[in-house]
Amino acid sequence: MLHAVLVGVDRYLDPGIASLRYAAADAVAMAELVSRVEPAEREITLLLDADATRRNVVMEIGERLPRTVAPGDVVLIYFAGHGSPESDPADPDDVARYLVAHDTELDHVYTTGITMEHQLQSWLARLSGPRLVMVVIDACFSGMAGGRTFEGPALRRRREGTRVPGVVSLKDLDLGEGRLIMSACGEHQVAREFASLGHGVFTHYLLRGPGQVEGATVGVHELYEKVAGAVRRHTKGRQVPVLNGRSAIPRLPRLW
Repeated sequence: MLHAVLVGVDRYLDPGIASLRYAAADAVAMAELVSRVEPAEREITLLLDADATRRNVVMEIGERLPRTVAPGDVVLIYFAGHGSPESDPADPDDVARYLVAHDTELDHVYTTGITMEHQLQSWLARLSGPRLVMVVIDACFSGMAGGRTFEGPALRRRREGTRVPGVVSLKDLDLGEGRLIMSACGEHQVAREFASLGHGVFTHYLLRGPGQVEGATVGVHELYEKVAGAVRRHTKGRQVPVLNGRSAIPRLPRLW
């Protein structure tokens, strides 16, 4: 069984958070891709814009999935939207990554966002049954202008006129066996979306898949190499996807 939770956020309640153009379209297209699996062999949850609140995302992934997945299942968690680096008000040297939900508040990213370092690891720890959990993120956490990211206000204030620690690498996260993260770009890059594609560039090539493959499944590393190479070429090296985590034989159902 393939369990897919797909989140896409273009519109945000907080007027201080800039809208995106194609994150919702990315999530819809991913849902259409996953729908190619036989209905009896898949379960799809799609959360877009106003439905993609922090509570709904946490409830879906942190509460419902652990109750429904079974040993041997595959879980796909997909997020398209803004990411934000932000520092802990109580410990300014602690800089973390946050996924920005529809109702995340710009001035309170620390308390209203979804932290990669803590919330995500908690989700993965609760998903003890599936043989593979694949997290795919079309967002970035550099805080740089021009992509699917913004810098948290507490971190921005600290960086004015001084040097502060950077965001901890996703490679340093202990995800556990059979848990992988494929993200749109490196730590100091920007996840781009293009009108010419109608999608984020990373998701555009993810939707195209690995090309000619044989069998009912596809290797995650094979998929990553194809997608990363295409994104790198399209952006002339300015955006290079990253794959982190470990699994003995990581394979996804063939969707392409």
